[in-house]
Amino acid sequence: MVKKTRRSRLIAASRSENAIHLFLAALVLLATSLQAAEVIPPKPDRYFNDYAGIVSKEAADRFNEQLAQFERETSDQVVVSVFPKMQSDSDIADYTQRVAQAWGVGQKERRNGAVLFVFIQDRKMFIQVGYGLEGALPDITAFDITEYHIKPLFRNGNYEGGLGGGPIFIPTGGAGGWSSGGGGGGFSGFSGGGGSFGGGGAGSSW
Repeated sequence: MVKKTRRSRLIAASRSENAIHLFLAALVLLATSLQAAEVIPPKPDRYFNDYAGIVSKEAADRFNEQLAQFERETSDQVVVSVFPKMQSDSDIADYTQRVAQAWGVGQKERRNGAVLFVFIQDRKMFIQVGYGLEGALPDITAFDITEYHIKPLFRNGNYEGGLGGGPIFIPTGGAGGWSSGGGGGGFSGFSGGGGSFGGGGAGSSW
């Protein structure tokens, strides 16, 4: 009887240990699948980046120069990146925050960066705002830019017009105008200084 009880305990312990191993293996597989499902794009070397090829080269160069000039005048960095589709199964706000954080848009000491992400096939866009710009560019203003200035043109298939308004309306804050109030940075090209992003911003679908 004692031997049977001891054997039963050993069997139960073995089964419990096997269950734990299976659970841990499942967690590893889940983590691996999540990592495989998400791609953080490399940091761009321009302010305006059209990876989906939806605007002309002339327009892309013009938008890039507008954003470069905005940083020269204010030191605030605004980047626009257009992708064919999201490379993640996450919510757009969470995914774009991780991308913006990895890129380090904005100056490290001032955290004064903002990024407009556009995903054409997903028909989604989101503006991520760095900590240092959340006062100058609050969520309501970011939403106003995407919802009322960009979205109507995107719905009509006018991507160049919408993106032309996007880079322009981000630095000017729509009709009101915004910047963090800093002096000019004098940069000739986007580099990304290590700005931090805490989830501020807003987006729209079209």
